[in-house]
Amino acid sequence: MDKKTINKMTFEQGLEALEKIVRELESGDTPLKESFAAFEEGKAIQKHLEDILVDGDRRIRVLTESGEEPLEGEAEA
Repeated sequence: MDKKTINKMTFEQGLEALEKIVRELESGDTPLKESFAAFEEGKAIQKHLEDILVDGDRRIRVLTESGEEPLEGEAEA
């Protein structure tokens, strides 16, 4: 899967693709060379999902009244 395709994924699509890769790798049936390629693809998807979450966090902070209130579970500085 190329980067352009990954970047078009919704969070849900990316999570589904990542779960599929994990299942394939955990099965132990994938040849080593293909396992490396799948791992690299999984890391690219993981990065995309993290970017989506960071953007969502930023948007939530902008939409809150002060924009400085820590989110639930977040340690205060």
